[in-house]
Amino acid sequence: MGLIQRVLDEAGLTTISLTLVREITEMVKPSRALYVQHPFGYTFGDLYDRELQRHILLDCFKAAEEVTEAGTILKLPYQWTKDDLREKQLLKLAH
Repeated sequence: MGLIQRVLDEAGLTTISLTLVREITEMVKPSRALYVQHPFGYTFGDLYDRELQRHILLDCFKAAEEVTEAGTILKLPYQWTKDDLREKQLLKLAH
């Protein structure tokens, strides 16, 4: 995604990525990205959590307008709070 994102940015289109794994995103080097600490499949939050999903989408729009430095990865303040296997996977505690 980072390569495609950079090409689109060079063509004058503003892009932003959402990532769940900051380490991989740092290696790919997209032009700008938001890091959210949610498990895979729940990037925008839990099912039917429309308020959180809306907040994350608005954060994407805001960052697309405000972030100008290439390679920026901003951490969003949202935390996955369910005590389940997905949380353990996120914290790398599941085996």
